[in-house]
Amino acid sequence: MMYPRLKLLHKLLSDDGAIFISIDDNEQTNLKLICDEIFGNGNYLTSFVWKRRSGSNDAKNFLSVDREYVVSYQKSNKMLFSGIIKDLKNYKNEDCDEKGK
Repeated sequence: MMYPRLKLLHKLLSDDGAIFISIDDNEQTNLKLICDEIFGNGNYLTSFVWKRRSGSNDAKNFLSVDREYVVSYQKSNKMLFSGIIKDLKNYKNEDCDEKGK
């Protein structure tokens, strides 16, 4: 069911576009395989992992499944993430950590 929709999304996505797909544990592996075929594994950006909930009611068989994934791909290498330069003037390195501020 995912394949035809992702194929269409790939066609509609601009050359400098990216796609971010939220999915749970059950289908994350299948989604990655399908997207590798459609977008090309060289256009895989990353998978973000996020904790969606917490609590003892989440546990099934004493295993807590409390994360989801956001799988991301770019359509081509024309896509560019740009960030901002972080202002570090309010940070100190009083313990002289070699990794810096």
